[in-house]
Amino acid sequence: MRPLLTGLFLIWLAAPVAAQESATAEPGPWAVTFWGAWGTDGNIEDVPGIASNFENTWFVGAGLTREIGRMGEDFAWEVEGIAVRHFGEQRHWEGDLVLGLRWTDPFWNGSFAVSTGVSLASSLPRMEERVDPPTDRFLQFLGIEAAFSTKANPAHEFVLRLHHRSSAYGLYGTDDGGSNFVALGYRRRF
Repeated sequence: MRPLLTGLFLIWLAAPVAAQESATAEPGPWAVTFWGAWGTDGNIEDVPGIASNFENTWFVGAGLTREIGRMGEDFAWEVEGIAVRHFGEQRHWEGDLVLGLRWTDPFWNGSFAVSTGVSLASSLPRMEERVDPPTDRFLQFLGIEAAFSTKANPAHEFVLRLHHRSSAYGLYGTDDGGSNFVALGYRRRF
């Protein structure tokens, strides 16, 4: 729990410093995001803390995102590279490479995104093996996210994300395995 709290504290410290930068410039196609997350023992449809329990596993991580295309004014295609370090029961690195679609609503200064791709763990994740065996180092990634900003600072966002790894119903050679993490973070667009 201490690494997660330390990561969230560092994000909290960095946000006001970043917000002091000029807010008048329109954000560019790039973004960097920092997260802290807590793992659960449930399936993707289980509500954390209600239909599933939080586990003794956390991660801190960062992602680099690039907008690669648009569909109209409100939808954007993005690619993202993610690196996270797991703590607690799981002690490994994870890397994810994903493609996402983001819907930006100009009325409330927020967005929703869904992304999918591949996820590679540096070693076999212990919690995944205990909760939903067998698992594998190489699995599918799915991210479901809501992001919020203000009109005054559109380049600075608060992010809530479900970070999911799974076998994608056997696509990755096993019928089981995977994990869910509830992530909170800060994003800076540039």
